[in-house]
Amino acid sequence: MQHTAFLSILFFAIGSLNANGQKERVRGIYETSDDFKKERLSFDNACRIKTIKIRLNDFFIGSYITIKQVGCSSRLQKKNIFGYRNCKNQIFRFNGKQELLLLNPGDKVLIYKRIGGMQSSGSRINVTNYYFSVGVEGLLQKLTIRNIKTAFADNKYFQQLVDENFKYNTDLARFDAWHNMYQLRWIIKKGYSNPSSANE
Repeated sequence: MQHTAFLSILFFAIGSLNANGQKERVRGIYETSDDFKKERLSFDNACRIKTIKIRLNDFFIGSYITIKQVGCSSRLQKKNIFGYRNCKNQIFRFNGKQELLLLNPGDKVLIYKRIGGMQSSGSRINVTNYYFSVGVEGLLQKLTIRNIKTAFADNKYFQQLVDENFKYNTDLARFDAWHNMYQLRWIIKKGYSNPSSANE
């Protein structure tokens, strides 16, 4: 009975990994945030070089990645590196052992989605799998209404716009198809479009 339960959990975990695309080949590593800003990949295999292999060891949520090259193998602790790019050109940032998919590179506020986290059901819940940082160097934290308002505490008008446009924490990661951007970016742009609106 226990053996059957273990197999069920194992197959579920494998299915979850495939569903989240974590089996996509890793192209290279961003060792620091500065490397990310300068598009400087370490161990870049260009998705063609077979002699460089990067393993995330994420099946059992390992704390390190493994780099295999001809004649040698090395480990890098995830907590000490910024993230990586895969062969779909998706960028992931490490948060401890967690892998966070960067949804909007280049924006003022970067939004990340936790991979392998709790999935929302059909009901509207206030638990979020999303994180954010103000720029690459900013503090990485949960994307909640309280946290985003605190991050822009100098602008009362922006805080008012957040209250008017977002009811749930999960709403903060909503994509605005009309403006072709995440709605949070549009609200930030609107909140800071009038210099007199800040510090009100």
